Amino acid sequence: MEAEPMDSRTVAAPGTEQPGTGECVSRLFEQRVRANPDGVAVSDAAGAVTYARLNADANRLADLLVERGAAAEAVVAISLPRGRALVTAVLAVLKSGAGYLPLDPALPAQRRAELLAAAGARLLIGTGTEDGVETVDPAAPELAARPDQDRPQAPALGDLAYVIFTSGSTGRPKPVAVTHGSLAHHARAIRDAFGLTPADRVLQFANPGFDVLGEELYPALVTGAGVAVAPAPVPPPVELEEFLREQAVTLANLPTPYWDQWARDLDAQPRPLPAALRLLVVGSDTAYTHTLAAWRRHGTVPVVNAYGLTETTITATLHHLADRPLPGTDTLPIGRPLPGVEAHLLDADLAPVPAGEPGELYLGGALLARGYLGRPEQTAERFVPDPFGGRPGARLYRTGDLARFGADGELLFLGRSDDQVKIRGQRVEPTEVSAALLTHPAVRQAHVRAVRDDGGDTRLVAYAALGSQPATVAELRGHLAARLLPAMVPASYVLLDELPLTANGKIDQRALPVPAPADTSAPPAVGAPAAGLEGRIAAIWCEVLKTDRVGLDDSFFEIGGHSLLLVQVQRKLSAELGRPVNGVELFAHPTVRTLAAHLTGREAGDGSGDVPGAGPGGGPGAGSGSGSGERADARRAAGTRLQQRRAARQTAGGAR
Repeated sequence: MEAEPMDSRTVAAPGTEQPGTGECVSRLFEQRVRANPDGVAVSDAAGAVTYARLNADANRLADLLVERGAAAEAVVAISLPRGRALVTAVLAVLKSGAGYLPLDPALPAQRRAELLAAAGARLLIGTGTEDGVETVDPAAPELAARPDQDRPQAPALGDLAYVIFTSGSTGRPKPVAVTHGSLAHHARAIRDAFGLTPADRVLQFANPGFDVLGEELYPALVTGAGVAVAPAPVPPPVELEEFLREQAVTLANLPTPYWDQWARDLDAQPRPLPAALRLLVVGSDTAYTHTLAAWRRHGTVPVVNAYGLTETTITATLHHLADRPLPGTDTLPIGRPLPGVEAHLLDADLAPVPAGEPGELYLGGALLARGYLGRPEQTAERFVPDPFGGRPGARLYRTGDLARFGADGELLFLGRSDDQVKIRGQRVEPTEVSAALLTHPAVRQAHVRAVRDDGGDTRLVAYAALGSQPATVAELRGHLAARLLPAMVPASYVLLDELPLTANGKIDQRALPVPAPADTSAPPAVGAPAAGLEGRIAAIWCEVLKTDRVGLDDSFFEIGGHSLLLVQVQRKLSAELGRPVNGVELFAHPTVRTLAAHLTGREAGDGSGDVPGAGPGGGPGAGSGSGSGERADARRAAGTRLQQRRAARQTAGGAR
C-alpha cells in the first residue's frame, strides 16, 4: 500500500517512546546473558567468547573501575583496538555507571591529550601513560580475583553513557554527551528496525573512535546475537567477503564510501555475494542511486540507507530499499524517523516550510543527546527549545542539513547549509583545519576548503600564506598530522603570497587555484626510467591518485591516498600481477619502494627518485639491495610494525 504523504512540518512514528523510559543497555545485556549464557557473544582473531564469559569479564573490570573512581558523570577513556577487549571495556564502563570516551589508539599524541583534557577523563583503559590520567590495564592479573556478579544498581537513564568528539566550526572539536536513556532507546529501535534475532551474526567494522561502533554492538548484544569483529586495517572488498563467509555474517553496517567501492569492485570482477548476508546497512555519507544499481547487478541483498548524527545517537532515520524500484533522484532518500524520533523541516525563523519545499532538518525526541559536554553556549546554539512537542523541556537539534519531503513522504537529503563536509564518512569543519594550520609558526594566513573531483571523491585543499619564516608542504602536512584525525589532514597544499579577498574582506573562493589531487608541491620527476615492478606500481598509484608523478619514497597516505582508494590499488595491482595482493600488505608497505621490495621478497636498497606514471616501466630508477640473516629480518619486521601503526589511522568509519 502506498504510504500517506507526511505532514510538511513533523514526522513522528506511531507508538513512540518518551526519553528516559525502559532499561539501560547494561541491564538489557544482562538479561540476554541469563537467557543464553553459552551463546557466542563476540568473536575476533583470538577466538570466540560466550555471553556468560563476556559479562563476567566486564563485571570484574567494572569493579576495578569503580574502585578507581568511576561513577555517574565521570568519564573513562578507552584506547583499545577492535576486538573482544574493546567490547569488554565499553560494557564495563556502562556497568560502572560512568560514561566512556572512545579513542582510536592511532590518534596523534597531541590530539589524544587534548581530547582527554577536554572530556575531563581521569581514567584510561589501555596502555601507555598520560599526564593526569590513571591507566587501567584491561589484562591486569588482579582482575581475576575481582567479583564477577552484576552490579546491584543500574545507571540512571539520564546519566552520561559516552562522549564522542566531532569537528567544530570554532576550531575546537566538540564533545557530544549521550545519555544511557538515549543509548538504550537506540539499541531497541535498531534491533526492531533490522529484525535482529539471536541467530544473527553482526559485523563489527567501525573504527573504535566512532559512534557507529555502538550500533554494531548494542543492538546485537541486547538481542543475543553474535558480533564478528572484522580484521583490521580496512580490508579490500574481496577479503571482507571471505571474512563474511567464514563467519556466516548476516548483517553488515558499512560506511557509504566503502559500499560504493565494493559495488565498483563487483562490477570490475563479478562474483556472488556472501550467502549468509541478509541485510546491508550503509551510512555516514551521501548514498547514490548508481551505487545501488551496481549492487543489484550482483545479488539480492537488501540495503538500508541510514542517516543520523552523533548528536542524535548515531542513527535517526532509515530508508529500506528492498523490493523498491530505483529512485528517480541521483541520491538515495534518507527515509523516515525511527520510533521516538521527530523530524521537522523549518525555515530561518523556525517556521515549517510548505510541503515539498526545502528546509533545514531539525530532529528531536528520544534519541537526542544531552548536548556538548561543558559547552553550554554551543549547546544552546544547536539544541533549541521545541515549539511543537508540547513536552516541558523538549528540544530540537539543528542538524545544518537541508532536506525536503518526497511525494511518498520519505526525507530527501539536499546538502549542507554551512561549510561542513564529509570526508570518507567523517564530519569535518574546514575552519577547524584552518585553525590548526594557523598554529604553525610560519603560517600567516590559512584557508581550507573541500573540492570534489571527477570521480566523486571529496578532498581538502589547504591554502597558506607564509610570513618571514619559511616552511615546506611536507612540514605543514606533518604539523597537521600530529594534531588532527587523518580525514582532516588536507590532501593538497597551495602556498601563496597572499590569500585573495573579496571587496568585503572575505576569502575569494573563485580566485583560489585548485591543485591536482595528489599535488605535493615537489619538483618534477628526474632521472632515467625505472623498469620492473616499481614502475608498474607507480603507474597504478598515478592512475588512482590522478597525478602524473609519484615518488619512490612517497607514502601513499601522505600524497592524497586513503583506505578506500587503496581498494582500487589492490584490485588493479592484483590484476596486473596475475595474483591476489593482500590488503594488509598494501597498508604495511605504503611506498613504491617498500611495496615492490616486499612483493619480490627482497629488501629495498638506498637511493631516491621520482617515478612518472606514464605507464608500466615509466620513471627514474633507484638502486635496491638484498638483505639476509637475523638483522635484515629484524629491520623488515620493525619497518612493517611502523607502517602498520601509521596505516591504522586510515580505517574507515564515522558519524552518520
